[in-house]
Amino acid sequence: MSDDHVPVIDINPFLVGDKLAKRTVARQVDEALRTIGFITIVGHGVPNDLIRRARETALEFFGHDLDDKMKVANPPEHMSRGYNWVGNRSLAYTLGEETPPDLQEGFAFGPFDLGDAPYCEAASAASFLAPNIWPEQPATFRAVFEEYYLCLASLAGRIMALFAVALDLPESYFDDKIDRHTSVIRVLHYPAQSEPPASGQLRAGAHTDYGTLTVLYGDDTPGGLQVKHRDGDWIDVHPAPGALVCNIGDLMSRWTNDRWVSNLHRVVNPPPEYLGDGRISIPFFHNTNHDALIRCIPSCLGADGVAKYSPVLFSEHYLSKQTKAERKPELTDRKPHD
Repeated sequence: MSDDHVPVIDINPFLVGDKLAKRTVARQVDEALRTIGFITIVGHGVPNDLIRRARETALEFFGHDLDDKMKVANPPEHMSRGYNWVGNRSLAYTLGEETPPDLQEGFAFGPFDLGDAPYCEAASAASFLAPNIWPEQPATFRAVFEEYYLCLASLAGRIMALFAVALDLPESYFDDKIDRHTSVIRVLHYPAQSEPPASGQLRAGAHTDYGTLTVLYGDDTPGGLQVKHRDGDWIDVHPAPGALVCNIGDLMSRWTNDRWVSNLHRVVNPPPEYLGDGRISIPFFHNTNHDALIRCIPSCLGADGVAKYSPVLFSEHYLSKQTKAERKPELTDRKPHD
C-alpha cells in the first residue's frame, strides 16, 4: 500500500463478515496505520441522511448572531462543552508552537447517557462527564446531535474491535477500557475570510489528536484537511462522497509503542478565489474511560522488550493536551466582540 495518499477501506466486511473477512480488513487497516495513520472509510453504516441533518443543523447554529452563540459559551472549568468563538483556540499550542489563534469557531459536547454514580463522581471525571450546554436555537440541535453522537459512538466501538484484530488481539480486548467512554463531538465552522490571515495563521494549526481515534465528516472544499507525509510534504485529504475520515490519536500510538502513527494534520486556508466560502467539519473524538490506564500492549513491545512510553492515566494525558490548546489568559480575557 502506497503511503502518498490516504487509503480508502471498506469496513463493512469486518462489521458483518466471517473471521477471514475480518482479518482481511484488519490487515489493510494495520498497513495504513503503520504508514500514514489515516484512512477514509466506506461501508461504515452511518446514514447519509443523518450526516446531512447534522451538517445543516450546524450551519444554522453558526449562522446566529455572536451574542446568541455566546449564551452557551464554553465555561473555563469544563473545556469541552459549549461554544468556542474565533480566536479562543490554537491547536498548534498542544505541540508547543506559538501561532496566532485558529480561524474557527466550534461547539462541543460529550456523554449524556450517564450511569454508575461512583464512576461519574470521581475527581478525575469532572472535565469529562460535566453537564452539556445546549443552545435554544436551532430547536432541533440537541436531538440531532445526540442521535449523531450515539451513532458515531457505536461505530467507534466497532472500529476499536477492528483495531484489536489488526493488532492480533481478541476482538474484545479494548471493551473494558471504553465501556464508559468519555468521547467528545466538536462541531466546527471555518468562516469565510474577509481579510488575509496573519502570518502562520491557519484554520486549524498542525496537531495530533489526543484520544484513541477520530471519525470525521468534513466538507470537501478548498481550504480543507491536510495530513503530513513522512517526507515532510502535506497531503490533501479528499474523501469520496459518503466516506468518513478516520485517524488514530496519541493513545493508540502509545498503546502500540509507535507501531501506529498518530500523525500531524492541519486545516489550511482557502486559496484567494475561495475566501468567501465557509466550511463545516464534525469530528467525533473517541476517548477511553477517564480512569483507563494506557500502557504498551505486550505484543507491541518489539524485540528489545522496551516500552517507549510510561503508563499514563487517560485523564492526565488528555487534560494536559486540552489545556495547552486554550489560548493564553491575556488573549482570551476580552469578549470576542469587544
